[in-house]
Amino acid sequence: LDKETFSLVVRSTPLVSIDLVIENAQGQTLLGLRNNRPAQGFWFVPGGRVLKGESLKDAFLRLCQDEVGLEVNIEDAV
Repeated sequence: LDKETFSLVVRSTPLVSIDLVIENAQGQTLLGLRNNRPAQGFWFVPGGRVLKGESLKDAFLRLCQDEVGLEVNIEDAV
């Protein structure tokens, strides 16, 4: 899709996304300062969109790696 069409799709349709809530042993939650809209300039948990044809499991594993550099075992993460 060209950028204009993609922007129209994003504004017009629901998008499935995953937010990663990552806690350390002390109960502190990882937050990042957002660079992009929505919520640009605000602290937020890492995460992202589920891609077309991607399972939730695969999206979870990809986002853990892409967003925070973690390789996780999904059974240990839930």
